[in-house]
This record gives sequence, structure tokens and C-alpha cells, in this order.
Amino acid sequence: MRPLNQRGEGKAGTLVSLALFVAVGYAAWNLIPVYWAHYDFVDKVNEICRTPKYKARDDDVIVEMLMKEVRNRRLDDWIKRGSFKVSTTDTSRRIILAYEREVLVLPGWKRTLKFDFTSDQPLV
Repeated sequence: MRPLNQRGEGKAGTLVSLALFVAVGYAAWNLIPVYWAHYDFVDKVNEICRTPKYKARDDDVIVEMLMKEVRNRRLDDWIKRGSFKVSTTDTSRRIILAYEREVLVLPGWKRTLKFDFTSDQPLV
């Protein structure tokens, strides 16, 4: 026989909490690699932006270096040559990167993530 102070309530709340926990975990599983790839690529863009002028005489060489990294990281489905704007002066270089990437967050729910980044580095 059950004690009088227990009524068996609270199981539905536990199931809802479990479903919510699984949904958040699944969404994180899909989103974290996308953001990780972006921020890892941004580090490489900063590194390429610091390339001295004697190694890259014009902006087309910089864009080619960037596109090589895009191919190596398998980001070429989202980042194209037109995603970059490169401008070099005597003392600095600026690279502007803008692209969009569609991600399946949860089954039936896709989200388009927009990434914008500007790197402005001095030339050595």
C-alpha cells in the first residue's frame, strides 16, 4: 500500500524536462561545429591578413591564399571568392568576410546563420 503523502504526481514534468534536455543537446550537437569552424577560420584569416607585402604583392594573391584555406577546411559550399573583400595600403591590410550558412537545428527547423568578420592588421 502507498503512503498517504505520495500522490504519484510529477512524472509528466520529468518527461518534459528530459525531452527539453535532449532537444537542447541535439541543437548544440548541430550548432557548435558550425560556430567552431567559423571561429577557427577567422583565426586563419587574421594570420593571412598579416602576410607581408613581399610575399603577397597584390590582393589577388591574398584571395587565393584565403580560398586555399576554404578548400582545406571544406567550407567551399558556403564561402565563395565573392565573400571576401581585400584592400591593402602601404601600412595595413583589411579583409572583410561575409557569408551565410544554413543549419538544421532540430528536425524540421532550419536556421540561416549570417557570419560577418573584419580583419584589419598592420603589415610588417
